[in-house]
Amino acid sequence: MKQLFYVLSFLVVMLLASCTDSSHRDFNHLLVELAGQDEEISGQDWKKIQNFLQANQDHFEDFFEDGHIKVSEVEAYITDFFAKRRPPKHIRFVGINGEALTFHIFVERSGSMMAYDSPDGDGSFRSAIMAMENSISGKVKVDSIGDKGYTDYRKIFDEMLNRTQGNEVSILVTDMIYSVKDMQGVNPQKVFNEAQEMVRSVFKDAVKDKAMLVVRMNGSYNGPYYSFDNSVKTFNGRRPYYIIVITSNSNMEQLTTDPDYRTFSDFQSLKGYENMCLFTASPIYSPYCSFLLGGKDLAGHFRPAHGQEDAVTSLTDVEPDKDKGYVQLVLAVDLKGMMIDADYLTDTSHYQLISDDGIKLKAIRPIVASDRTPAEKKYLGTATHLFLLTVPKITHEQSLKIRLINQLPVWTQRGSTDNDLMPDNTTTFGLSPLLQGIYGSYSRNASDTPAYFELNLNIDN
Repeated sequence: MKQLFYVLSFLVVMLLASCTDSSHRDFNHLLVELAGQDEEISGQDWKKIQNFLQANQDHFEDFFEDGHIKVSEVEAYITDFFAKRRPPKHIRFVGINGEALTFHIFVERSGSMMAYDSPDGDGSFRSAIMAMENSISGKVKVDSIGDKGYTDYRKIFDEMLNRTQGNEVSILVTDMIYSVKDMQGVNPQKVFNEAQEMVRSVFKDAVKDKAMLVVRMNGSYNGPYYSFDNSVKTFNGRRPYYIIVITSNSNMEQLTTDPDYRTFSDFQSLKGYENMCLFTASPIYSPYCSFLLGGKDLAGHFRPAHGQEDAVTSLTDVEPDKDKGYVQLVLAVDLKGMMIDADYLTDTSHYQLISDDGIKLKAIRPIVASDRTPAEKKYLGTATHLFLLTVPKITHEQSLKIRLINQLPVWTQRGSTDNDLMPDNTTTFGLSPLLQGIYGSYSRNASDTPAYFELNLNIDN
């Protein structure tokens, strides 16, 4: 009987162990399915992980405390799981704290803003605000802000920049025209100086952790226009206005990577959209990238360093093409999901390359159907564009850094004027000095050259 008892006990233990192992295998398979390609756990992914763990709580007791999932423990497990795979992967966690983002829309109440919503207009201003509001799946609050007689940006930006905390997203709809209480006889340069002094006093250490997006819109304008000399004119036509989004760096990334907020972040689909400019003091994006091992754009000979399977970020035995006399490498990069204009993303002048042998970025082009060959498909991953990199030869093993530099786009200057006595439909009074001041504040708080992302690669001869 005793032997039978031991046998039965052994079988029970083995059965329980088998069930536990099966649950862990299923969990690992789920993780690969969710993050194996994009290397990201989004808010939607996290909900699936929560559901799985709660349904199998008996097999994952270490992940629970008083019936609640220990987020840090699960995050550590996922990080370690992918770090030990071949090739190892670095997983980004976006929106896994369980808290939905909350949105607060402020509409500037100065007199000039009323003309955008005139009964004689085409309704594009109100339509854009309503579309933005309706695209928010979470909590949203709408208020007016400021004074009817003038625009106190010091108070407005202090409210948005320094009081937006945690899971909050603050949005300002404004004409971005800086003014003071009494503009009569004021020199425009004095206004610009005051605007930049305002920025210096408000945009301080907070910008290290907060990003600011400026979206340039265009809408019908029918009503009085107040020029810098305090004169009033009637303007009927179209005028630029701006949507400004301020939130933490991680929230700003989440707005484009979390499926719950992608509709909101698609500002380019709003009626009247023209341009955007994102201010950050540190990189907030980590796009997928991989060298391609074949294709018509390649020149030279090389092979992937040992231990890489899907994403190839390290090359060895790199030699120039004997006929062409140089090396041309092709790097696949995922440029989607960034609140940056497409023409900015694909302009090679906005990239900084750092390498010992002076590798150059020759061109950036979108991926087309002919690039998706069976041999290269797995290396393309989620990439949207190909970066063509050229160099005469590789002299020794070295790192290659590719940075998308955070610069003021040209539209911020073209869309600015220092004299609005004759208002038009393309320029905003004092826009450039104001945005230059904001950019300067972010630059001063950056630890290195301001960049939206940095790709780290390795190349050896």
